Amino acid sequence: MGESIPRALWGLYAVLFLEIFGAALSIPVFNYFAIEELKLTATYLGIIMACFNAAQFIGAPTVGRISDAVGRRTPLLLAFVWTGLCFAATSCVTTFWEMLIVRTLAGLSGGSIPVSQAMIIDVSTTSTRPYLLGLTGAVLGVAFTMGPLTVVVMLHFIDMDRRYIFLMAAFFALVGTVIGWFVLRETLDESKRNPLFEKNAASAGLARHCEFVAIEGRKTCSIPLLFVWAGRFFITFSFLTLFTTYAFLIREAFDWSDREFGLILACAGVSGGVAQLTIYPTLSRSCGKHMVCSWGSLLTSLCFITLPIFSLGMDSRKGHIVSMAIFALGSALVDPGIPDLVGLYAPEDRMGAAQGITTACRSAGSIISPLIAGVAYDASPYYAYYGAACAAAVAAVCFYLAYLAGRGVTYDISAKVDQTDVLLASGAKDKPTNYSA
Repeated sequence: MGESIPRALWGLYAVLFLEIFGAALSIPVFNYFAIEELKLTATYLGIIMACFNAAQFIGAPTVGRISDAVGRRTPLLLAFVWTGLCFAATSCVTTFWEMLIVRTLAGLSGGSIPVSQAMIIDVSTTSTRPYLLGLTGAVLGVAFTMGPLTVVVMLHFIDMDRRYIFLMAAFFALVGTVIGWFVLRETLDESKRNPLFEKNAASAGLARHCEFVAIEGRKTCSIPLLFVWAGRFFITFSFLTLFTTYAFLIREAFDWSDREFGLILACAGVSGGVAQLTIYPTLSRSCGKHMVCSWGSLLTSLCFITLPIFSLGMDSRKGHIVSMAIFALGSALVDPGIPDLVGLYAPEDRMGAAQGITTACRSAGSIISPLIAGVAYDASPYYAYYGAACAAAVAAVCFYLAYLAGRGVTYDISAKVDQTDVLLASGAKDKPTNYSA
């Protein structure tokens, strides 16, 4: 690779691994915990997932914007604490309403990944960013591999209660907080911080405050960013279709339980991590970030076309594995590519807010998708997965439109826009237009 890892990120990778490892412990058992112990149907499970993501829709941009004002370190550590407390509370729930409240509160933290991505962008350059984001994906991939594998061992050999697994998830999030207090370094220089509110906003009146908010939005947004955010929404819609219905699919097709689910997640984590660390940086340099995101979305669409055919139509385990491998590769190209594109177009002093809006778009897709996917799956699994295939294809188009919009064309996106055009140099596939207000 040849790239060096900034020292400021070593602590981030360590604590992020611990927090994501803890969260990964809960993934194989959460759906089965809801189905078998809380006796919830797919409709109620979809409602829980939708409310969690609705809370993230609010929390992610809010926490991201706060991190632009006060720095990244404190909001990230607070997100770890909140995650740990909510996992501990999850271990105690006994009813649908208790689960709904706890998971909704958990979503308000906005998650740790948006702020982590902003920290990486703070200390990276355009040339090193693909490698560092790919490395982040690899770290997450290892965590998402070890977590489900650990759960498989505990379920198979120890027959551990699922509630204890949620407590273990809380433990690792809180341990990550303690370690992060000592090793996590601030990446956002004070000179680049952007205050939350205008100094005289309290006395300026409502109209002036609304004008200030409009200016803030204008300074953050651009036409390419809008396309990237739209792509984030549609690709997430397709992802969440799988996450919502996959447990039902493998039970219906192959009579698999959370043990097999854990093994599948572990394999997906390994393959995805390797792809993000090796394939994504290489393709990003040679083909451009936009094209890689488009190709990843098209691979995801192909997965959803073939998955119900192999699983239900042909009852083929090998075909099912091939479809999931295609999904793992597609998501490995899209996941690091989207924050990379956001980093390409967002202003430096609003990077946290831009990454937070990106996560909010993901949350918006995550709100709608579980509800629609559950109803569609009950009608026919083919409806659910073909709908997801269409959403992934739309995402591919959005990423390509972001590429076209960034090719030196200035758009009047507000009342006043800088009219400086920045044309793409020969071979500079991803150099953006200056859209600052």
